Amino acid sequence: MDNEVLDTKSRILQEAIAIVGLKGEFTIREVAEKAGVNVASINYYFGNKNNLLKEVENYYSDILYKTQLEILQDDSLSSEDKLKGWAKSLIGFMFESPALIGLIVNIVNEDKSYKPILVQKIYLNSELQDIIQDIIKDGTGITEEKVLKFKYLQFFSGILGPVISRTVANTFGEGKGVFNINSLEDLSEYIEILISGVLTK
Repeated sequence: MDNEVLDTKSRILQEAIAIVGLKGEFTIREVAEKAGVNVASINYYFGNKNNLLKEVENYYSDILYKTQLEILQDDSLSSEDKLKGWAKSLIGFMFESPALIGLIVNIVNEDKSYKPILVQKIYLNSELQDIIQDIIKDGTGITEEKVLKFKYLQFFSGILGPVISRTVANTFGEGKGVFNINSLEDLSEYIEILISGVLTK
């Protein structure tokens, strides 16, 4: 594949990523205009809009996975700081890119056989689960595998909680939720309490 082909495909993908980051949805015509190509070029390189959306999801999933792995494997951090960094990274990503979840749902509705990359790389990723369970094991001294899995589930669910709470509050409660999820101070305090509970034997 020559550089011009790579550049065109890459330019289309980068424009789609930028638009999703800004507003969460796009039309093929909008991406074509921003990338300086015609609609036929997008169909040529990606086949259809859903395939382009899958590439966008892959991009965001890859960034999140690498960021989280880097935090979890940082030997200069304590068990508590690794979990804090991981939690803040995941919550921050979901707050900054809430539309991505909606896009994934739309793709799955269009293509029932599609297995979202974000789910595979983050939630169902046995490597990340094992690392987090080892961190919990180091922080608590717990060795029973079943309890470590429960602790992992407690931790992951605790991270999803604020995201769901914010979505529900913004959608149905005029922004009023259990606590001010948009306050960094409150969110940090919540994460501290969550991790304290996870690291309690």
